[in-house]
Amino acid sequence: SLDFRCGTCTKAFSTLTGLLNHCQTTGHVPVYGQTDSSDKKAKPPLPLFNMYANLALQKAFGERMARWGRAYIYPDKFTEPTDRSGKSLGVRIFRAYHVEFNVQRPEANKAELTLTVDLRAKVIRTKSLLDVIANGKDPNKLQLSESEKKRIKRTWIGETVISVKDKTCYSVHDIVFEHSPDSLMIDDLGISHTEYFAKRKDIKLKYPKACPMIAVLGRRQQVIHMPPETVCGNELDPQIRQRLPTIASYKPPDRLKATEEAIDELKRYLIPGAQKTRGTGGGLLPALGIVLKDSPLKLRAQVLASPLIHAAGVKVPPSKSAFWADSLAKATFSVDPKQAVPLNVVVFYHESIQGAPIYSKISQLVNGINGRYRFPERPFLRVPVGDMEKHWGAVEKHFATGAKIPPNVFVLDFVKPRGTALDPAYSVVKQTLATGGYLSQFVNFKTMDHNNPRSDKDDKRSFTILQGVARQIVHKCGDAIWWVNIPRSLPLPAMFVGVDVFHAPRRYDPKTKTKLAKSSCAAIIIQIIRSSEKGSKLECYSQAFKRGAGEEYNLGSAMEETVKNAIKSIGVTPKSCVVWRDGVGDTSVSATAKEEITPLRRAFPSPVPLAYIVCQKRIAVKFVVSESGNTVGTPTGTLIVGLEDLKYRTFYITGTAPPFSTPKPVRFIVAQRDSALSKVPLTELSWALCHGYLNWTGPIKVPSVCQLAHKLAEHAGNFADSGQNINHKAFTNKMFFL
Repeated sequence: SLDFRCGTCTKAFSTLTGLLNHCQTTGHVPVYGQTDSSDKKAKPPLPLFNMYANLALQKAFGERMARWGRAYIYPDKFTEPTDRSGKSLGVRIFRAYHVEFNVQRPEANKAELTLTVDLRAKVIRTKSLLDVIANGKDPNKLQLSESEKKRIKRTWIGETVISVKDKTCYSVHDIVFEHSPDSLMIDDLGISHTEYFAKRKDIKLKYPKACPMIAVLGRRQQVIHMPPETVCGNELDPQIRQRLPTIASYKPPDRLKATEEAIDELKRYLIPGAQKTRGTGGGLLPALGIVLKDSPLKLRAQVLASPLIHAAGVKVPPSKSAFWADSLAKATFSVDPKQAVPLNVVVFYHESIQGAPIYSKISQLVNGINGRYRFPERPFLRVPVGDMEKHWGAVEKHFATGAKIPPNVFVLDFVKPRGTALDPAYSVVKQTLATGGYLSQFVNFKTMDHNNPRSDKDDKRSFTILQGVARQIVHKCGDAIWWVNIPRSLPLPAMFVGVDVFHAPRRYDPKTKTKLAKSSCAAIIIQIIRSSEKGSKLECYSQAFKRGAGEEYNLGSAMEETVKNAIKSIGVTPKSCVVWRDGVGDTSVSATAKEEITPLRRAFPSPVPLAYIVCQKRIAVKFVVSESGNTVGTPTGTLIVGLEDLKYRTFYITGTAPPFSTPKPVRFIVAQRDSALSKVPLTELSWALCHGYLNWTGPIKVPSVCQLAHKLAEHAGNFADSGQNINHKAFTNKMFFL
């Protein structure tokens, strides 16, 4: 038998070609099996058997359904949502089934093979790329001017398109206006693209004589040509993305019904003799002899109580534990203005807006919190800027090496990008300021004119946005407007560590005309807690590390360096340490924990009890509750502890419960827990910290330090240098990246 696993990462493949293509692209190496001269066959380990069962399951599903990513769909079954007037929204919604086997220990008993079936929504445009180019005209009679051709090329070259037939994504390399599917021949086959798509793809083109053709990057960066009527844009319009929660989500009753139907379909593959199909793959799964139980797995659950939430000068009542923004309106630290630190505020504002009115509003909101840092009545400096180079150029000029910069600088940047909702100069400006060690806050005028709201509704919305801006400014400076109680059994001072890695998507490079992968960025957040009840003063440290493209693991030395720097910069001797690690797959938990825990222990001057918890957000597991014959989702704070990993203690927590969908829990795997922390309820601690993320006034899915690591990794990962030049020491006890 052949082993199609990658020996460097955790991926496995169904064919040797897929494995070799992956290794050639990434530089990884395959797993090389060991030969056994004896005739006795060794019993395969459970993870290997699980992998084999999943490959067989994928093979069986692939014969009946179309594959879309890691899910399977029926290509002819979809819905087209409409607006209130009955007009199509221009998208199709497919029901996508995600199925996988797992070897787990229900109720901590012996290992069993469990089957997870999840229902997801896949969305695709109804308009093809040819429809977009023709813009309502007859494609067969389309005549484009040179300026229109240039505009179309500027718009689409480098963008991602998706095949309507097989749902494969491609990067647009070029648009060939001189050819149609009929006129462009395939040299190796001696046939036209019209004939090729009819014979090989079973697609009869509607416009075989219509120009243009599009050139896309296929496997191994090879250029192939496709008729534009066979693809559509992969990016959805912003107004459609906003409506996705309501048009592309499934509530618990709908999800349960669909998964039961999928399980009935699965039984034909999993019960020996039930599948009557003969031929290739027909008897593959029945030959495994896997039989489904009659009823789904039932587990015990409990709803954790919300932690006590403290705010500066006010109490957050338990009834507001789901969203406490209103309770923060009266928050105040009551710091004497004479003892507060005055900030030297530098304002960069787009030349199309006025910086003075909005500055006055923000200044009043920040100073109204009466924290340790205050804005002056007038900014230290006001600098008008333009777009792109005229924006970041002005910032770089002001903070150039050798410039006279006063202490305690805070930068406000009022932007109004043209054409896009996000300012293209954002990451460039942020990198410049982060390298220099300067705190900053952007305020976007693209969708809201904060100086001149058009209505009372806009005025309220603007005020709400600016309240959030003021809170972010206070948090960046080092004051926490709210904090949560943590279990008293945790030895203090405690060090909380959050770790995550951001992988930037591959982007089309117009110079090399290939799709290149940008360096990944790892972020490590350290937060010190000295009291189980008081925490208005932030004590934190953060570092970002540039990584190879797609490199997720081997962060032991980075964690050791960050913890050593944090202990020295903050001046603390921790008595306990809890790590929440994101981005680790099931098969890599043991290896990652072993590689990272040993260097982490070396970072402490004396032994410190340690817990290491892996957080998994991208899982297919969802839980539903049956109440009086009704199927509902698990409420916020639901804890489920009866579905264990083979080796480690495992629990699930539902951090958020949106009303329009089925709540999705996070899986927490406790890979290490020293005996000195055996009495610390890690479930309650994790749930308490889900309320401590200072960018959101409500519970989130993962503990705050883990989400902060994700935020920093993405923030720095979009810098040209992937965050490796950030002045981390200057940001000690500052949340500069919020």
